Amino acid sequence: MSKPLKVLITDSAKDDINTVFDYIAIDNKTAAINLIDTFYKVFELLSNYPETGTLKNDLADKTVRIYSIKKNFVIAYRIRDNKIEILRILTRYQNIFAVLN
Repeated sequence: MSKPLKVLITDSAKDDINTVFDYIAIDNKTAAINLIDTFYKVFELLSNYPETGTLKNDLADKTVRIYSIKKNFVIAYRIRDNKIEILRILTRYQNIFAVLN
């Protein structure tokens, strides 16, 4: 196995994480913490297996990959300069293509 890639989380993705946490924590703080922990575990997975996500050729940026998590969330990322760049964490209820284009 090759060396894991460094993970960079964009400001937009950090905002997404905080928004998800705040929304879920209103009803269940433990569930919010567990979900955010899951996000970071997926970031680690992507650093080890960067091509796990699906390329989205219908986006303006053809290098964006999507990784689905917990049926309701997707992580949008790209591989750039031997790093994983986490672009956004979105829900299935958002128009993913509008947000990413």
